[in-house]
Amino acid sequence: MEAIGSDDNPLMVDVVICDIRMPKVNGVEAITFFREQYPSVSVIVLTGFPEVELATDLFKQGVVDYLVKPVDKAQLLDAVARAMEYRVALVDNH
Repeated sequence: MEAIGSDDNPLMVDVVICDIRMPKVNGVEAITFFREQYPSVSVIVLTGFPEVELATDLFKQGVVDYLVKPVDKAQLLDAVARAMEYRVALVDNH
């Protein structure tokens, strides 16, 4: 989160894959940060602790997908492709 916009050449990010439970940052706070600071960046949640209520809340905040670990490669790639399509549609409409 610190590195994405920290200098004169900010990182160009199309999709963020974020866990909920991480050692250094609360995943829900990270998702809120990305949705507020970078609304055109698609967010995918990848978690080992599925919670239906949390998933519902995150979708309302604009999360594009909510995947439960372990996730196979094809499922992850499909989610990223959908997130990229969503991002392109969002950018084209603004």
